[in-house]
Amino acid sequence: MATNLDALINKIGFEIVKEIKNKGNEKTKYKNEIDKALGVLANDGVYSYYVYVKSKKIDDIFLSKLAEVSQFILLENSHTELNQSFFEDLSNNLNSLLFFREILEKILIYARYHAKAIGE
Repeated sequence: MATNLDALINKIGFEIVKEIKNKGNEKTKYKNEIDKALGVLANDGVYSYYVYVKSKKIDDIFLSKLAEVSQFILLENSHTELNQSFFEDLSNNLNSLLFFREILEKILIYARYHAKAIGE
């Protein structure tokens, strides 16, 4: 368990880009999705982000990598993965929802910067 949340956020942003680099022909699609997912999150919220990444079938990276931060989110029920029930429970606690949104936004911003730094 990481004790420094900002270091964990940076690590997850980097891991997202590292996974994208391994996507071969789909690498460009996934890199473009960083900005699109960030836009959905900023304009429409956390649940819309969840629906968006599921509908685009990019949840293998854009959800699975976020599981580590769920330990910082206080919810009534414990969740081991970020699935439909996690996001439903998250919407019942405004403080946790806003905190998770802020964390998710920083992760995507860091991922965007890591992707630009790597280039290609």
